[in-house]
Amino acid sequence: MKSEDMRLALIKSTIQTISNVGIDGATTKLLATNAGVNEAYIYRIFGGKEQLFKETFTYIDKDFSSALLKIFPIVYDKNYNIKLRFRKLFEKVWQYALADKERCSFFIRYYYSRCYTNLISEERKIIYAKVMKKFNTAFPYGTDTWWLFNHIFDVIFSSAVKVLREEIPDTEETEEKIFNLLYSAIQSHLK
Repeated sequence: MKSEDMRLALIKSTIQTISNVGIDGATTKLLATNAGVNEAYIYRIFGGKEQLFKETFTYIDKDFSSALLKIFPIVYDKNYNIKLRFRKLFEKVWQYALADKERCSFFIRYYYSRCYTNLISEERKIIYAKVMKKFNTAFPYGTDTWWLFNHIFDVIFSSAVKVLREEIPDTEETEEKIFNLLYSAIQSHLK
């Protein structure tokens, strides 16, 4: 297996493993076994487990940022009122969150871990710079859009995990409640 193939196998293994057993249960031995590689490759490729976790989270963040950039133009569609534009954006993001249970679960587990706080919170601003440039245009100057963006992110992904775990129903009513909660949080900040 080539180095890049091993790297991707370890990232996918990390998503699956942390989703299923949590960060504390994700030992290097388990991560390597699930990836089908020798444990030593975690250190050779990533330098250690925490760096593997960080790069896995970055991998997901880059994927989500790319997805957001593709769907964000709906916010500028003047054929719809502002609430409907944000509703359409929310629907796409909600579908993205629900599309992959392991990715969503990994994301939330890592987002709320000490690893996130210690390793990546500032680097996310770089990953989402293009998204934030577009997001900022919907709000007046001085709005803490990074905080607002992370609040939206948090609510969507933590709610999606609950739906995926069947803790709350996967219904249109649930989706509508989550959207209304988020829209009420951003409505007063819109231009």
